[in-house]
Amino acid sequence: MEFTTKYPGSFGEVLQGRVQDRDVLLSCPVNIYTNVKVLESTSPKNKFKWKKAAGFLDNVLTKWDYKNYIDNLDIEIFSHIPYGKGMASSTADLCGVYACLLKLFKREFNEQELIEQCIKIEPTDSIIFNEATIFDYKKGIYKEKIGSYFKYNILAFEGENVVDTVEFNSKKLPELSKADDLYEVLKEAIQEKNLKKLSYVSTESIIRNQKRLYYDWIKDVISIKNKTCGLGIIGAHSGNVLGIIYEDDEKFNYAVKVARQLNGYKIYPIQSLDKIEI
Repeated sequence: MEFTTKYPGSFGEVLQGRVQDRDVLLSCPVNIYTNVKVLESTSPKNKFKWKKAAGFLDNVLTKWDYKNYIDNLDIEIFSHIPYGKGMASSTADLCGVYACLLKLFKREFNEQELIEQCIKIEPTDSIIFNEATIFDYKKGIYKEKIGSYFKYNILAFEGENVVDTVEFNSKKLPELSKADDLYEVLKEAIQEKNLKKLSYVSTESIIRNQKRLYYDWIKDVISIKNKTCGLGIIGAHSGNVLGIIYEDDEKFNYAVKVARQLNGYKIYPIQSLDKIEI
């Protein structure tokens, strides 16, 4: 018996900052996916290629009192999400494994359980929920759903470096910038489906946190944004990708053509999702 699923990666910090004395994060799902399969096997071996996913499976089955199944289940993962760039590739794998286990053991989805089990494996990473959610990504003890996602275009610029989010966040880092003002604008943006307001928040968020995660090429991206009438910029969470947000498809397509003439970056167009299915 086997079950498969696909789960999206994320883009953003749409907002990352200190809000009401909590370090919080909100990301958006994008149309880049990991494909996960959990299957019965008498000699599982593939799962050991994905240490985090294998550890997650062990932890969940132990919690469910199904430890006797651990040695007879294997995992296969084929992901299109760039690894180590801050687009939640590891957490997408974990969420995919969770979805497969729910199908395999005919259990109901439990959001709090997913949060707890993901944070055990990958503290500090972003989890994509079924609605736009302000999330205490370090401890998972606070979350606030503020509305549904909506679609927009992102032109992504991928830097060369790889960032391990756990290692990065284990360092002594400058505190996140205060973002109570951005939090209020973000709630309005989500409720109104107002991309200009969301772009303002994401731009301010990435600029305010430059002291914490420095992008030495952010000026290049801002320059391209200005030349191609982008609405704002957005940064990958603790990673090495920056994006430009576009509402108008014609401007977006023009920006893709302009960007592909540049040297030094891996460039790809993506789109946020207005919903996900778990």
